Amino acid sequence: MNVHSRATALMFVPALPALCFGVGCAEGGIERSPGDVPTFHGTVDLEFGEIEGEDPYLFTRIESIVEDTRGRLIVADLQSHEVRVFGSEGDFQFRFGGQGEGPGELTQPCCLAFGPEGRLWVRESTRYSVFRLDSASAEYDGGARIAHVGIGMVAPITFDAQGRLVDIGSLMTDDGGAIARFHHGSGGAVDTVIMSSPETFGMGSTTVERMIGDTPAMFFVYQPYGPLWVHAHSPGGAWAEAVTSEYSVTLHHPDGTVSRVERPQQLGPPLSPSEREGAQAAIDRDLERFDLRDHPFGIPERKPPLADMFFDRSGRLWVEKTAADGEEMREADVYAGSALVARYRWPRSVSVGDVPWVTESALYGTTRDSLDVRRVARVRFGPGS
Repeated sequence: MNVHSRATALMFVPALPALCFGVGCAEGGIERSPGDVPTFHGTVDLEFGEIEGEDPYLFTRIESIVEDTRGRLIVADLQSHEVRVFGSEGDFQFRFGGQGEGPGELTQPCCLAFGPEGRLWVRESTRYSVFRLDSASAEYDGGARIAHVGIGMVAPITFDAQGRLVDIGSLMTDDGGAIARFHHGSGGAVDTVIMSSPETFGMGSTTVERMIGDTPAMFFVYQPYGPLWVHAHSPGGAWAEAVTSEYSVTLHHPDGTVSRVERPQQLGPPLSPSEREGAQAAIDRDLERFDLRDHPFGIPERKPPLADMFFDRSGRLWVEKTAADGEEMREADVYAGSALVARYRWPRSVSVGDVPWVTESALYGTTRDSLDVRRVARVRFGPGS
């Protein structure tokens, strides 16, 4: 998600998921043209969350939603330090966690996923906790420490082809900061795969150094609506990367091979007057916050063509295109391997966030109203135009 401006300490910078595929690289088949693929239209069929009322429905910051094999919705609420379990129609069933560092306690749970053995993995600020869910409770079943310096980083939980946990996070190199995949093996061994160079990691940004008390800290200052390096991670061990200013992706396969797929380049929509005002406000905040004489970036005429990218549960790649201000629907091209197979559209009010849970027929996300009330939302897809 390409926001107006982001600035944060170097070692805590989250990288957001994104990637892209294209024409001419179908594996074992004929590539369809964009006009030949079916389109699926999504509508919200479930939404819950209240500004006041029963406590389980008062959310603070929803970071992740998953669905288990019973059809239950499992929600990570970061600031209440707990995970809540709801029935398929949003009826509250039970909760677990609570702030703490002991077994079964949670500290800022951000991200959820089911491991190869069906257990629920919960990513916290500094560790992973694992639970076995039954009909009315969750039993703590071990965990793992985060293997990097990205404390508090929000990132998808995935597993590689060998079933090892892939811990996505930041690390410091001699040249600066980078993002890596840390593959957890037996006996505490960790294999590190660096995903980005410092230049790629800082795409569309520059750094400024400021003091926090007596400690120097490096901050990123981003261009409003500028290009971002983005990445996404498949449930099967593949991952992909792109820059939002180009409809082009590099796909990293589980066997270590790499392929690159491109589509005809597209221009992003022009900034509306209100978006330009927001971009200027972000620049003004940077100038004040970092005591800058001049901002390192200007305001572009257009937004990048890519908005977001993520894998669904079957390993298909969704490439969301940037919408013009005022458009009511989001739209994504969907790829199986490198073949374009479908196009999906859903209400713009529903965001998949940084830890998507999407299937061929449903998408789980969140909505926010003008009072900043957070709600869980489910989108159902059907054939459409």
